[in-house]
Amino acid sequence: MYQRQRHVFDSPDRFVVGTVGQPGERDFYLQASSRGQVVTVGLEKAEVSALTEGLTTLLGQVRRTAGGELPESHDVDVDLAPLEAPFEEDFHLGRLTVSWDGKRVLVEAAGLAGGGVRSPDADAELDTLEVSLSLDQTKAFVQRARSIVAAGRPSCVLCGRPDGPSGHFCPRLN
Repeated sequence: MYQRQRHVFDSPDRFVVGTVGQPGERDFYLQASSRGQVVTVGLEKAEVSALTEGLTTLLGQVRRTAGGELPESHDVDVDLAPLEAPFEEDFHLGRLTVSWDGKRVLVEAAGLAGGGVRSPDADAELDTLEVSLSLDQTKAFVQRARSIVAAGRPSCVLCGRPDGPSGHFCPRLN
């Protein structure tokens, strides 16, 4: 029987997205680390973009609703260091949620370790990464994630799909 893993990081030393490989062939990873523990979650470029947009939207909503009660956010230093290596993917993303608990941003990633098998209705069996972030940590994560997504292949101006040196199939031209 598979033993579910639950990884919890409250104000981790690092919470970053990074890649391995060349543009067009990159593998994307979400990595949290603190006090010698490192958890690495595999995900897709589109999921990095969705997480970034979700966090940006959440921060905007929090600012509007909290008004003057929101903790002061400062200019942040973005962590530009590579992913901690060597690493092994702890699990691949299956579900991602972001929320606000009144003081901190909460990110929960859930999925299955490689080769894991589960019944379709057994969400309780998913491995999870739960991360609690300050506003500054969230801003730094968003800035890094945006730069990593932008560092990939340029998008086609007509369809938005990645374009490469050998071109691509553009549905708008056919």
